[in-house]
Amino acid sequence: MSKTNIGTRASWCLDKTFQESEMLFHTLQVQDQVLPFWARSFDEIYGGVYTCWSNTGDTLLGEDKYVWSQGRMLWLLSSLLMMHESGQLALGYDASFYRRQAAKMYLFLHEHALLSKGEGVTSFLLDRYGVAKEQVPGKGFYTSFYADCFVIMGYAKYAMVQNDHSIAFEALDILHRMQSFLDKGDIRTEPYPLPKGFSTQAVHMILCNTQKELSDCFALFDQVKKEELLVGAQDHAETILNFFYDEKRTLLKEIIPPADREDSLLARHYNPGHAIECMWFCLDCLDDPFMVERMSSIVLTSLSLGWDQEFGGLFRYVDRDGGKPSGKVLGTSFEKLILCSWDYKLWWPHSEALYSCLRFYEATGNKEFLRWYEKIKSYTFEVFPSEIGMEWIQIRKRDGEPLDSVVALPVKDPYHILRMHLLALQMLS
Repeated sequence: MSKTNIGTRASWCLDKTFQESEMLFHTLQVQDQVLPFWARSFDEIYGGVYTCWSNTGDTLLGEDKYVWSQGRMLWLLSSLLMMHESGQLALGYDASFYRRQAAKMYLFLHEHALLSKGEGVTSFLLDRYGVAKEQVPGKGFYTSFYADCFVIMGYAKYAMVQNDHSIAFEALDILHRMQSFLDKGDIRTEPYPLPKGFSTQAVHMILCNTQKELSDCFALFDQVKKEELLVGAQDHAETILNFFYDEKRTLLKEIIPPADREDSLLARHYNPGHAIECMWFCLDCLDDPFMVERMSSIVLTSLSLGWDQEFGGLFRYVDRDGGKPSGKVLGTSFEKLILCSWDYKLWWPHSEALYSCLRFYEATGNKEFLRWYEKIKSYTFEVFPSEIGMEWIQIRKRDGEPLDSVVALPVKDPYHILRMHLLALQMLS
């Protein structure tokens, strides 16, 4: 089997009744619960989307536009339109509205997000009008290569919708510019900065996903580049599954420290939701049975370790041996975030766990994934959704009560919930 033969799918079929009921469930969630909130959040004058909402979604706290979120929304809008065109999700007359917003979003990013080559790649933060702002005074405009990745993925999906090779090559150029910084060791990881000498699987995780998305895009335009990008994505997936694999615990290490920092909080903390999300990224790139078994084990162990036995739901962070993260503190802002929010119940780990369980159930036939899917679905849709049409209250305390707190960026994230529903629908249909 060549390295680029991918697309892990089981040789059996999902139960038709389950398939149809879940398709209806996810369709209604998209149409009635999620899209109505975001449809009113677009900036009709300057383009882009407002994401600086209160946790309840009833108050817009600011008009700044994080490029991270703008790129994500372009990916979502493009995916919606592709699914509408393929008949997987009916948007009706709203299709023209979302097509218009996608065009305005692309133009907003195209005109404002990219920095001059001396300044970096993409600006992390823009004001309403597209003027670059420093999120942290004195740190400059270029503080996160993650923002680059989300712009690349947004462009890639939009190029597919438009069937426009020039946008695809714009995305590729951004990738090359970003890679030149990474190759020099200039890895900017806001809002999760790491001390010197620590490495995180998150870098390989986002690069795996980014190159896979861009590879899918180039399937329309350039087969050679498609294969090159896919091999790049697979290389990152293999690095994750080998270098960051905790064989003793059957888990994924979030961070690998220098040798003398093994007992630090940064080294000991594990991120169940991140590991679970990362595994479906890897599954999209690799179909080697040994690696698929390793991915499956990581997902199941992460679910067990991260599940709150008292209140239900997934913890944000846990210690590698379970419970509250512990270890020597080095005084970083990331450690403060870990300690103050480890037991929060957040929208994104539950969204990622839902899709990952479906995806691994489809790929392996292991009914343990189906059992976890039903368990997580029951908790998630009992706890997180807001009133009809208002999406979710995304940040909650351990007991599920709403919490007004910033957990990474001061935004209401448009990505993980809607992406979960869309990917589930694509898989089920």
